[in-house]
Amino acid sequence: MNIRGGIAMIRGQLFNFMSEKGFFWTLALGWMIGPVIYMIVWSTAASSGTIGGYDRNAFVLYYLCLILINQMTYPTTHWSTAQAIHNGSISSALLRPLPLIYGAVGQEAAVKMVCIPFVAVVVTLLGLLLGVQASFTFVSIAAGLAALMLALMIRFLLAYILSLLAFWTQHSSALLSVNDTFIFLFGGQVAPLALFPGQLNQLTHFLPYRYMISFPVEALMGTLHRESMIRGFTMQLLWTAVLMLVCYGVNRYGQRKYSAVGG
Repeated sequence: MNIRGGIAMIRGQLFNFMSEKGFFWTLALGWMIGPVIYMIVWSTAASSGTIGGYDRNAFVLYYLCLILINQMTYPTTHWSTAQAIHNGSISSALLRPLPLIYGAVGQEAAVKMVCIPFVAVVVTLLGLLLGVQASFTFVSIAAGLAALMLALMIRFLLAYILSLLAFWTQHSSALLSVNDTFIFLFGGQVAPLALFPGQLNQLTHFLPYRYMISFPVEALMGTLHRESMIRGFTMQLLWTAVLMLVCYGVNRYGQRKYSAVGG
């Protein structure tokens, strides 16, 4: 692994994106609109009581944490990777003495370095404006950060695998759209998963989407019991390992197919 080359690629991407940070901040604001709307809806609904154990403050805190974690884990390179395969511009990346995934990782790191400070400021201002009360502990922050790192890997790997399917099909963009829809439904964006009915809630424990957003949010808020925390981290590690193996296989055979047809 050429670590030095990867760091150089991240540095180059960062310089490029810093020159266009206004554009990426606008994108970040756009990504916040959905969670803010649902925060307003649920906090208003709970203004006179609790819903599924969440009062108004809990809903506001949940969605503020969700906005931050969603921005930290949202992959931005899967669409461009699929497009590069379709139009053939991926060929130049394949000629570099670096694994193909380095380019995607470099771009992801650069985008997050540009956007996250801005998003953190916006979330802090929203929290002050809405008067949210938060009581994070050292344990909850540590658990939230650990869950966030694994969530970032799971979400990136799944999107990257789907983008690599462009080596075989012209419909990889549709698969990416379906993936985003599943994250919206089963990742805790439309509502906290604790509000889902019994069997549907149980289903989310086996899908990867819960561990991309909802689990890190709940870990950071400190609302999970010890057993739920252990099960959550176990599932995150399992999904990370599975997706790493699948990514390796799809990337390897996809590049072979691309080269075989003269890409």
